[in-house]
Amino acid sequence: MALPALIVVAGLIMTVAGGYQIEQGRQAREQMRFDGVVDQANDAVAGRLETYIAVLRAGAGLFAASQDVSLTEFRAFAERVELTRRYLGVQGIGYSARVLPGEADALVARMHAEGESEFKLQDPNGEVHAIIYLEPAELREAVVAPGFNMHRFPVRREAMDRARDTGLPALSGKVEVVQEVAQDKQAGFLIYEPVYRGGTVPETLAERRETLQGFVYTPFRAGDLLKSVLPSAGRAGLAYAVYDGEPSAETLLYHSSGSFAGGSSLAATRTLDIAGRTWTILYHAREGYERGSDAGLTWVFLGTGTLVSLLIGFITWRQVSARLAAEREIVARIAAEAHQKLLLDELNHRVKNTLATVQSIAAQSLRHGADVSSVRDSFEARLIALSQAHNLLTRDNWRGASLAELVKTELVPYGGANGERMRISGQEVWLAPSTAVALGMAFHELATNAVKYGALSGPEGRVDVSWTVTDERQLRIVWSEQGGPVVTKPDRRGFGSRVIVGGLAHQLDGVVDLAFAPTGVVCTIVFKLPPSGAEEQMLPLGSAA
Repeated sequence: MALPALIVVAGLIMTVAGGYQIEQGRQAREQMRFDGVVDQANDAVAGRLETYIAVLRAGAGLFAASQDVSLTEFRAFAERVELTRRYLGVQGIGYSARVLPGEADALVARMHAEGESEFKLQDPNGEVHAIIYLEPAELREAVVAPGFNMHRFPVRREAMDRARDTGLPALSGKVEVVQEVAQDKQAGFLIYEPVYRGGTVPETLAERRETLQGFVYTPFRAGDLLKSVLPSAGRAGLAYAVYDGEPSAETLLYHSSGSFAGGSSLAATRTLDIAGRTWTILYHAREGYERGSDAGLTWVFLGTGTLVSLLIGFITWRQVSARLAAEREIVARIAAEAHQKLLLDELNHRVKNTLATVQSIAAQSLRHGADVSSVRDSFEARLIALSQAHNLLTRDNWRGASLAELVKTELVPYGGANGERMRISGQEVWLAPSTAVALGMAFHELATNAVKYGALSGPEGRVDVSWTVTDERQLRIVWSEQGGPVVTKPDRRGFGSRVIVGGLAHQLDGVVDLAFAPTGVVCTIVFKLPPSGAEEQMLPLGSAA
């Protein structure tokens, strides 16, 4: 019966192992798909910023082609590239001029001549880089940006100096741009493209610092830019956070809604090297990202494998149970056939024994009978005694008989109206069939002798039957008669005496003492009982021999 359980356990182990492999493969495929989406998003950000840098280079080319670019020309350039319309996130495009000592008045006069009547230099201390052009016009009108000296702010100054010294575009760190006019203010950054006098980038650092004319630049709102670049990230189930450098609260440029919500294990970190600075972008799968994937395949496999394992185990259990039932039926049939044969043999044996006993009783009755009537009476009485013992045994299917019941059965006819002429005492003792038959015949002979010649022949006599069992399972039965006529030892031994003394002792393999005391006959029977518990396993088959 352990086989079905072993099959179920083996099936479950294989199911779990297979489910683990499927889950590992699924996670690997999911991670690859996730990484592909992340790389695509990362490339989109890098591509968009490269586009802005290209526009700035075009602006630098405008100043290289004409050393004296007017406001009208710059505005025409800005309108032609349609930067703010085509690319969200860019607040505008501007030009910051380097103001050398002694050039401030000329610059202010020039700007007034071009229509900027309110133009003036703001914070003209130290190295001055004043915003002179800023498009589109609504942005310029909304803030007081023209004349603003960006170089006096450390974050902007670092990017401007880097662009000046390298001759390459430079991305600033996290700032709040001056042009931020929206209510939902966002972190921003700027990209600077240096412009040199002469239209070319000088070869040496000293020459680049000496000939720097100004910067074409673009200010950005980080949130608007990244949302415009990564609209598909939300639809793809990505959340992201962009940092200027190492991730921290101070360097956070933007994070999408719910970027760190959920407990998905899908996450990736990417870096972007843009115009001299490094951005760190953390990507996470949004909650529910895996719903459209094959996440349920593992559970389907586990459920199916478990169901199949249980089904196979159940089928095996049914087969094993059917086989065991068939084997038990075969064993029971063989046992029944053997038992039937033993019963037939026992019946044959008992019939032969009974016939032999009846033949012996008949012979003894005829031998000692004075006339036909006495012979018939004694013969019938002895047959009745034999029948009573058999009745007790038959009632219990020949498993044996109770000693107390056996004694009562034989003495009830002589015990008086209320049983006052007999006293029976002793513990419960269970007798084997052969022992019960032998003792039943002996008690019958003792009772018959007591009625004829002993205590029961007179009105005052009585019979006591008692027994005890020792620790060695030795049974001692005492038949004692009192109150009858004076007893004398008979001259010869009759059938009853021979049944009691000789036959009983032989059948029980014990000792029988029949004493003819003057006060009454005393018969002591001693023999050994089977071991304790044997009576519960006692079979009647062959035990009456």
